[in-house]
Formats: sequence, C-alpha cells, structure tokens
Amino acid sequence: MIDLAGGFFYAPPVDLERVGREFEIAGTFLRAAPHGAGHINDTFLTEYEQSGRRVRYVVQRLNRRVFPDPVGMMENIRRVLEHLHGRITTRSSEEGERRTLTLVPARNGGGYCRDEAGEIWRTYRFIEGSRSVDVAESPRQAYEAARAFGAFQKMLIDLPGPPLKETLPGFHDTPRRLEVLQAAVSADTENRASQAKAEIGFVFRRSDLAGRLLRLRAEGTLSERVAHNDTKLNNVLLDAITGESLCVIDLDTVMPGLGPWDFGDLVRSAANPAAEDEQDLKKVHLDVTLFEGIARGWLEALSGVLPSSERAALVKAAMGITLECGARFLTDHLAGDRYFRVHRPGQNLDRCRVQLALLRSMEEREEDLEGIVQGCKT
Repeated sequence: MIDLAGGFFYAPPVDLERVGREFEIAGTFLRAAPHGAGHINDTFLTEYEQSGRRVRYVVQRLNRRVFPDPVGMMENIRRVLEHLHGRITTRSSEEGERRTLTLVPARNGGGYCRDEAGEIWRTYRFIEGSRSVDVAESPRQAYEAARAFGAFQKMLIDLPGPPLKETLPGFHDTPRRLEVLQAAVSADTENRASQAKAEIGFVFRRSDLAGRLLRLRAEGTLSERVAHNDTKLNNVLLDAITGESLCVIDLDTVMPGLGPWDFGDLVRSAANPAAEDEQDLKKVHLDVTLFEGIARGWLEALSGVLPSSERAALVKAAMGITLECGARFLTDHLAGDRYFRVHRPGQNLDRCRVQLALLRSMEEREEDLEGIVQGCKT
C-alpha cells in the first residue's frame, strides 16, 4: 500500500538542454521555462529550432516519491498511447497528433531516461493551438471536457491484455484515505488539528459515503476498466479557437479503476465555479448548468457501452470523490503540506474547505442531480 500521506520532493535545477539531448529531438535548443501549475511533477516547456521552424516540447521530471513505480507507470502510458494512436486512424496525421499525447522516444530506446542523480525524465510533443482552463468558463467547456474523458474511457475498453499495472494501489480507496486522515489527526505533528475541528468532524460524519462505490464493486454491480483516475478540468486540452476538446493529458494515474470515479472527479473540479483554494466559501457551490453539461457530455461519449448500474452510481460517485479529495487536502494540511505544493500558509486547509462546501451543496441538490442524469438522452 502506498503511503497515502505521500510527499513531494525538491530536486535542484538542471540543465534542460542536456536533458533534451537524451531524447530524439532534432534541431537547436533555444530556451526552456516552467510550464503549468501541477502539484506533483516538475514540468517545463522547451523550444527548438528545426529547419527554420520553432517546435516545442513538454519535458517532465517525475516525482519518484509520489510515484513509487515510475517504470510501471511509463509502461502503462506507453501501452495506452499506442492504443489511442491506433484508434485515431480516420484523421490526418497532423490532426491525429492533436487528439492524443505523443511520447518522444529516448535515445536509450525507451520512453524515458534517468539523469546522473537518478531522476526520471520524459518528453511529449507540445500540442500547439491548445489551451487548458482551471475553472469552467461556460457549460460548453464542461461538456467538452466530459466528452473527452468519456471518449478516452470508451477507446480503452478494448485495450489488449494484460491489465494495466495498478501503480498507485488504493488511490481511490476512500475508506483508507479516512484511516490515513485519522492517523494524521491523532499524530497532529504540526499542532494544526485544533483549527480544523469542524472539517475533521464533517468528514467523519460521512464515512458511510466513503465506501459506497467499493461496496458496489464487491457486490458485482460495478466492474473495473481502464480509468484516468485524475479527471480535473485542466487535464483536457481545448482547441484555442473553436473550444472543442482535443486531448486528455496527465496520464500518470491511468490504471484499472471504476468509471464513475472519473465522472465524479470531473464534476468535483469542473462544476464548481470557484477556485480550488477559494477563501470566500460563499462563492463555492455546485453549478447545476455546469453539472448538466458534464452529464450530457459523459453520457453521449459512452453511449452504447455504459451499464445502467454505472449511470445510477454517477451522482454518489461525485459526492464520494469530493469527500475523498477534501480528506486528502485535510490530511496534508495536518501532516505539514508534504504532498500538495502550497504557496501560502493554510492553503491546503482552504482547499479542503472548498471541497467540503462543494459536497454540502451536492447534498442539498442531490435529487435534482439524479434527475439530470436520468433525464439525459443518449
């Protein structure tokens, strides 16, 4: 079982031009800069001149403490991307490359390299003309993201065996997440539990919700399949001009899972119009119009393959995953901010409070949300 309290590490700056030489990248290195706002890996955007053209790549240093099996993770990603590229055969080569990530081969023959310090690096082609958003600007964006994640699951239903490796055991084991939270409360190593009594009580009063999907799996009501497992809104790239969804990114957590978890995590991240660390909780709520867009996009993308048992579990999945995420932020706050990077004191507690306020809003609108899901035509 992975240490679910986790921990991010600091690695010193590196020469990205030197890292680039380990990959099959032609041309002259021009520049590099930090890229994105991810909590876990270190991500950079590099630029090369190739025969008079400027070509960009996304270079990442993997967090080996968060991902204890980086080799297994990269093998999962390689298999998934090969399958997706094979499925996207009806488009032009250039357009097809915008519809899924493309790993740049390392010169050692694999999909990644190790530097002298033992750090693991990988490189993707940058998808030009794309953008991501952290907060949904319209129901259309929520719909497009759901359609992308739903299509991602659908295309991987027939991924040839063997099953992908479970590189993060217990990743969505919400009851286990609550056990880790209880341990953090008991230890209280940073003397922070007293300021979070209300949040701690809120989470544990909902412990029955935590294991709902796992119980359905144990009963045989839900079946595992390939899932993304981290379906935040900003893990879908949108066309910068048309707004159409292009590509699902951040595949580190792709492994066996439950379909409703992916739906629920997208609702958690995309149907809340407030920022993830919003301090004014009056701004936090479940936006029903955004939820409707997500439900419509998800159900359309999975039309013909979605069991009725999964459809019936979608709303509870959104509630359960929101509880789980709130518990994770709370655990990290109590443990000293070891997993999710923070940029100010109390940021993880604020992130926790946003999730719990969102869950409260879901509880208040649960009947309406169920009606939307059941009423969507597919």
